[in-house]
Amino acid sequence: MLSTTRPTSSARPSTYATRRARATSRRVERARTTSSCRTTVHRTPVERAHVATRASARTTDPAAPALDRAYAWDGVDVFLSYGALACTLAFGPSALESQRLGYAPYFCALATLSIYIGSHRALTRDFRETISFESSLAAPVALSCSLFAVYFALEVLHLDLGAVVGTYFFVLGAISVGGNSAEVFGACGGWWKQGFVRVPVPDGFAMDKETGEAVREFDATPAQVLGAVIGFALALADVRAGHQDFTLNNLIAVCIVSDFLSVIGFGSFKACATALAGLLCYDAFWVFKSEDVIGKNVMMTVATNQSFNGPFKLLFPRFEDVLNPLPIDAYPFSLLGLGDIAIPGLLCALMLRYDASRAVDLRARANAAASAFMDIFETEEAEVASTPNRFDGDKDSEFESDGYRSGIGKRAGDAAFFAYDDDLKSNDDASIAIPSSLSGRAFFSASLSAYLIGLLVAVSANILTGEGQPALVYLVPIVLGVVAYTANARGESERVFEFVDERKDVL
Repeated sequence: MLSTTRPTSSARPSTYATRRARATSRRVERARTTSSCRTTVHRTPVERAHVATRASARTTDPAAPALDRAYAWDGVDVFLSYGALACTLAFGPSALESQRLGYAPYFCALATLSIYIGSHRALTRDFRETISFESSLAAPVALSCSLFAVYFALEVLHLDLGAVVGTYFFVLGAISVGGNSAEVFGACGGWWKQGFVRVPVPDGFAMDKETGEAVREFDATPAQVLGAVIGFALALADVRAGHQDFTLNNLIAVCIVSDFLSVIGFGSFKACATALAGLLCYDAFWVFKSEDVIGKNVMMTVATNQSFNGPFKLLFPRFEDVLNPLPIDAYPFSLLGLGDIAIPGLLCALMLRYDASRAVDLRARANAAASAFMDIFETEEAEVASTPNRFDGDKDSEFESDGYRSGIGKRAGDAAFFAYDDDLKSNDDASIAIPSSLSGRAFFSASLSAYLIGLLVAVSANILTGEGQPALVYLVPIVLGVVAYTANARGESERVFEFVDERKDVL
C-alpha cells in the first residue's frame, strides 16, 4: 500500500524506509564529495548534469587500456578478405579464361578487394603520410612529367629500363607482399604478435614519428619475419618469371595497391576531390589526346612496352577467337592499371575513416546523454530527500509523491539533449571502433559500390569502342557523385565536405 503520510517522530520506521533513508544518505554524501563548489555555486540539475558530462568526457578511466592505437580491424574480417582474394587469384583464371568477357569480373573482384583491404589496413596504422591540398593540386602535373619522361626514355632514347624497373619492383613487391602476409598472420594474435627478434636498422633509414629520433633497431614479430620471407620468395619468383606469370604478377600488384593505400592518404575531402578531378584530366589527355599532340598514345605505349614491365598493372589473358584471331604483334593480355585502382581507392579509404569517426561520435554522444539523464534522477533524489516537509499535503507543493520535484522528466530530457550535443566537441579523445557491418560503414560501402559501377561502365565503353579507355574518366565522377548523394541523403553534406583526417605527417 502506498501512503503519502509522513510518520511522526515517535513512530518506528519500517525496514524498507530504513534502507531507503540509508541509501538516500549515501547519495547525499556522494553528491557532496563530488561537487565541492555546490555550496557556493547554485546550479539547476540540468546545469549540473551538463557540467558533469563535460568533465567526465575529459577524464580517462585509469583501468581502461591505452588508446595510442585507436583503430582495430576485426580478425575474422581479415581472414575473409584475404581468403576471398586468394580464391579469386587461384580459381578465377581457370573459371573465366574461356569467357570472352572473363576479364571483367576478374578485374572487378581484384580491384574492389584491393581497396577494401588497403582501406582497412590504413585504419590500423599509427602514422600515415598525408597528402595536403597544395600537393593535390600538383599531382596531375607531377604524374604527367613522370609519364612523359618514361615515354621519352623508351621511345626516343631507346633505353632498356628492364634492369632498373625489375630491381625497383622486386624491392617494392617484397615489402608489399611481406606487409600483407604479416597482416594475415598477425590477425591470429597471441604469439604471432609478440616480439621475436631484434632487427638492426641502418642509420638514417627510419625515424620514430613520435620522438623524431633515428630508429636503430626494432622488435620483429613472428608474423613480420614469416611475412618478409614470403615477400622475398614471391618477388624473386616474379622476377625470374620475367613478370609473365600473370597470377603471380596480379598477387604482387594487389599487395602494392593495398600497401599504398595503407601508408598514404588525403588530409581532407577537399584535397581528395581536387586531386581526383585533376587526375581525371590527366588520364583523359594522355589516353585520348596525346596521339594528336605527340603522335602516339603515350599511356598505352608505356603500359604495353616489354622493356618497361612489372607488377604495376593487373593482367588477364585475352580471349582467343578462332574466327577472329589476334594479330601476331598484339599485346596478349587485357590490363587494368594500378592507378585506376589506387586513386579512387584513396577516396574510399577516406570515407572509411569518416565512417569510423561518425561511429565514435554517435556512440560517445549517446553514452553522454544517457549518463546525464540518469544523473538528474540521482542528484535530485539526494537533494529532495534532505528537504523537510516535502510531503505536507499542500496541493501547490513542487514535490511529487515519488520523491522528485515536478517536471523531472523534462529536466532529465533537457540534460540528455545538452550532453548529446556538447559531447561532439568535448570528447575528441575517445577510441574509435570500426563498425562491424557494412550498414555501419555507409559512406565506405557507397563509395566502394560506386567504384564497382564505374569500373563496369569503363569496361562497357571498352567493349563498345574496341579501344583502351581512361578508366578515371568514368570512375571519378561516379564515385564523387555517389558520395555527394549519400551525404545529402543523410543530411551530412557540410560535415563530409569539411571533414579533415587529423595527421601530422604532410606531403
